[in-house]
Amino acid sequence: MLRDDSINYQYQFANLTLNTQLGTVINTQGEEVLLPHLSYQLLCTLCEAAPAIVSQQSLIEKVWPNNVVGDETLKQRIKLLRKSLNDNASAPTYIEAIRGRGYRILPSVDVTPLHSSNPSVALNLATDGHLPLRQGENYPTYWKLTSLVLFTCLLLFSCIAILVSSNHHLSQPNQDSLVDVMANSLDNELYQKGLEYYHRYRQEDNRLAIDLFLAAIERDPNMARAYAGLSDAYSQGVFQFNAPSHWQQLAIDAAYKSIALAPNLAQGYKSLGLAYYNRGWLTKAVNANLKALQKTPNYSEAMSNLSFIYRELGQLKQSLNWANKALKANPKNSVSMVHKAQTLTALGQYSQARNTLDRALLLQPDSLLAKEALGHWYLHQGEFTQAWQYYQALNNQYPEQLMFLERLAQSALYLDKRSQTLSIAAQLIASDDSNMQEQGLLLQYLASDNSLNPSQLNKSQLSNSRQLIQLYQQRLSKGSDRPSDSYTLALIYSKMGKEEQAYRYLIQAINQGWLASTLIEQHPIFAPLKQQASLMQLIGEIETQLTLQQLR
Repeated sequence: MLRDDSINYQYQFANLTLNTQLGTVINTQGEEVLLPHLSYQLLCTLCEAAPAIVSQQSLIEKVWPNNVVGDETLKQRIKLLRKSLNDNASAPTYIEAIRGRGYRILPSVDVTPLHSSNPSVALNLATDGHLPLRQGENYPTYWKLTSLVLFTCLLLFSCIAILVSSNHHLSQPNQDSLVDVMANSLDNELYQKGLEYYHRYRQEDNRLAIDLFLAAIERDPNMARAYAGLSDAYSQGVFQFNAPSHWQQLAIDAAYKSIALAPNLAQGYKSLGLAYYNRGWLTKAVNANLKALQKTPNYSEAMSNLSFIYRELGQLKQSLNWANKALKANPKNSVSMVHKAQTLTALGQYSQARNTLDRALLLQPDSLLAKEALGHWYLHQGEFTQAWQYYQALNNQYPEQLMFLERLAQSALYLDKRSQTLSIAAQLIASDDSNMQEQGLLLQYLASDNSLNPSQLNKSQLSNSRQLIQLYQQRLSKGSDRPSDSYTLALIYSKMGKEEQAYRYLIQAINQGWLASTLIEQHPIFAPLKQQASLMQLIGEIETQLTLQQLR
């Protein structure tokens, strides 16, 4: 049956109703089945084609129109969709696999066109969390609704205050001033609560912090501190919780707004530095944090950020210096401790690094940042089996945290567990997180089973390699000075057997600050390069730089 793309439809099958206008899947008990975006798109595609069989290639083209993915990725997404629908692959109720042909909806599907009144903003609930921004929207609908509820409660509270004060009209001539002070205190309370939740460094608390900052801004559009807090929360979402990539720009915009409203507010510049970091603009991020310290010299968060950024730039002495300053200003800050531990790890001072990490975890046992840093502590020493086991445990404990799954795949690649790497890569590609999809494509390519002769690469692998090269070169052309971007290009070119280009980007990565010599020397993708004396000379250059930074 041909569908008109301008019309929404309702699909009813078995005990489920899919509504494309609302983006919902409801069962006969009136309960909503929450689906990630890709799962929702997959179910829509199957419903549109029902009762026909949809080939694997057609599903891939429809659900992943801008990515090159394989059959394994589709299988993982089908598996996730079945899990959400409580469907059994062996005795399916909803989705049937037709061997060698594709998939179809098993029950009959009743289709009803929906002639809506064309609302200005259509509600879409087919997401894992908050709704993505649409063109023309300022903030996601969920947050608008949350802020509206908060605002309504606060407005009601203010009205009660006005009524109470009006009863004492004759004896309280300054009642308007009293209400203004109360309103300001409520704005500040929202902001302070937002900060409190932001500093818990947990995904659900970070999202609540965003809601609170937005509520404060809705009440006071000129509240520069709330914009800075909002920028930090967006950046934390990107850096730590796999938030959508467009949050990077939201973080920059909110920081700019904060600085425009209050040019002398140190927090605005610190927030801008964090937002710049997420874009790969490390030098700009350093300058923004230094400007924050010009405004407030003892600003521990700016010092801690500088420690982290200088470490990534390979300036380890500077990094350790700023970490110590941050801890002097705030001795019990677990984030500053993690940054110090990461620098000590980079310097090869593993015992001190582990002690510092243990202290950070005592202060904040649920810190995902500290847990991830401990896994990197294993990797940096070449203890890949321990890293594999550690990330397996973390992935079991935090299955929703894809960064642990990604690190597990990296550990598997170092151990030459190619089948496990490919399986995990497919899960990452099938996720709804664009950053993890990108890492999944990279890991899938690096773990693919072929020789280094480009003629042996199949069409899909060649397409993946070109797509990845274009992505990372584009980042560098847009001003990224992040060493990991150059390092990744070195890996890709080494996999392709293009040694000259691999050396070029490896040298660039080292000059930008990549000083993890163990991760270069023991990476299986660089195995052919190790036959050349020039690679060991590069390793020697790294060791020289580390020694100089320890002695100065």
